[in-house]
Amino acid sequence: MKDGDGNDEVASNFISAVTLDKVKADYLHAHEDRELRAKFPFAKLEMDFLHQNVSYEIDEQAFAEADTYARTLEAYPVSEGKIRRLRCLGWRATDGCNPRGPRIPSLDEPCNKVIPFGASGYCEVQDKDSGENFRVMQRYCSSVRDTGKFRCSEAWDFTVFPQKAREAVRKAQLLPNIDSSDHPRDGIIMVVYPKLLASAFATIRALRELLNCDLPLELWFRPQEMKYFPEAFSQLQGLSREDGGTITFREISEPGVTGFATKVFAIYHSFFERVLFLDADNVPVRDPSYLFHSAEFVNNGAVFWPDFWHPDNTIFNIQPHSLVWELLDLPFVNMFEQESGQLLIDRRWHFAALELVKFYTFHRPNHFDKMKLAHGDKDLFRFAWLKLGAPFHMIEAPPAVAGKVVNDSFCGMTMVQHDAQDDVLFMHRNSHKLMGTPRRKAVNMKAAAIRRARNKRLRMKMAEADRVTLTGEDIKRAALEETPSPTLDSPEPDGYPDAAIWTHLVSLRNSSRRSDYRIRTYYADPDFKNGQNCYGLRYLNQSQHFVMQEFSNLSFGGFETELRRFAMEGARFYEQAGITG
Repeated sequence: MKDGDGNDEVASNFISAVTLDKVKADYLHAHEDRELRAKFPFAKLEMDFLHQNVSYEIDEQAFAEADTYARTLEAYPVSEGKIRRLRCLGWRATDGCNPRGPRIPSLDEPCNKVIPFGASGYCEVQDKDSGENFRVMQRYCSSVRDTGKFRCSEAWDFTVFPQKAREAVRKAQLLPNIDSSDHPRDGIIMVVYPKLLASAFATIRALRELLNCDLPLELWFRPQEMKYFPEAFSQLQGLSREDGGTITFREISEPGVTGFATKVFAIYHSFFERVLFLDADNVPVRDPSYLFHSAEFVNNGAVFWPDFWHPDNTIFNIQPHSLVWELLDLPFVNMFEQESGQLLIDRRWHFAALELVKFYTFHRPNHFDKMKLAHGDKDLFRFAWLKLGAPFHMIEAPPAVAGKVVNDSFCGMTMVQHDAQDDVLFMHRNSHKLMGTPRRKAVNMKAAAIRRARNKRLRMKMAEADRVTLTGEDIKRAALEETPSPTLDSPEPDGYPDAAIWTHLVSLRNSSRRSDYRIRTYYADPDFKNGQNCYGLRYLNQSQHFVMQEFSNLSFGGFETELRRFAMEGARFYEQAGITG
């Protein structure tokens, strides 16, 4: 591990878009995907906005004065050590979808105004001490998604965010629970929560019984969530007792650690030095123990996996003009986005990068979330590694998609990840969770609670039948109201409640380039009902670059049946606990 001086050295390795030398530029280029589109013409990135008609008053003198002044404004010197005290002066609108385009002063806005989607310009800030003015948060029309909330009032913190990140790493102490012995502890980490307890139960059973994986496991959980579902949680605890103590439960008790942040917390605080993190709805189809001895991990200390999306086909807007690059103070890096359903990390080696991930996750205000510059935790790991120039290996094979075919219509519901040899390794059911119980139509929870209270009173009356006489209509109404809502999926022949969704696997052809890899999101009504979100291609003839295989021909073709059985057994107490699909 590093001492304080070592941390200063690590912080000095921060890569900045402003002071990029050849060594750091070469590092970034080495992580770019050479098969992806190399150039992104301005018109392509901004084509949806360039010809929009925005009406504004024309005052030629005001325009000329604003343009002249704008040319005197420099970008904030983010690479300097001093963190300045800034005040916002306002939004400065520009034309041509370019923050350096001609000024449109009539479209300027005050700091607290939400700037509409598709606007270009920048925020002007002033150093409270020196009086210097700077242009920051520079927006192309495409820089922020339509769901992002962009206000210049955030500029005081957004602008110095990279400096604060560098300071957080410089001040970092040792990661908790690190053993400095020559024999690091390897293990699997999962975060569990009520809705996916059966899924986690099934994954653990598969690891132990189907894959003969003996890696120890840590199951992290929030006690305030589990206390309401003790019966459901007891299934996992029982599995731990049967497993001979290789499954450890660890609490996440810190306030504010919820949602995506629980993953970062668990990895940061793990008692394993080298960790394989798995989402609770993600299961390997082979024993993953070999990953810890793979050349990709031994040589880099971190292995990451790609998402469906890349800069030329992204639903999260991570492309050359995205505002996220200014927030990070990084040049655009042309690579696949990251999918964090599985992460392989040496915590001792990459303590500084994990400190930076922690800062990105827990810093408030959360600019990634407010402006929708990144989705949850999924890209924060590669961002931190890139920022520090730290080594990592990104699996080259893009994800395949597992799903089902109905009437020649394909609906992909599981992301399929590979190892470095392009062999299938992980099945991440991110669009159709494994519940162990039938999926049911949504109900009005308030109305259901009222019905339960009414039925409870009715049962009390029935217990006092010698004093209260109930009509047949009373009893019939009570029975109807206690009946579960209708199921969403048709019953399977094997009787297991989860629908079988792995019948076909769609992958990029070996002869195609990764620039040809374009996944779509869609609904496949009427073949797939109930609003099922699908990934992939609805009809394979939509692209010559993908190939479809039947699961029955794969070595793990029967794997899902066993998983569904395990989930059913793990969900034994779900109905009583009130957890439904």
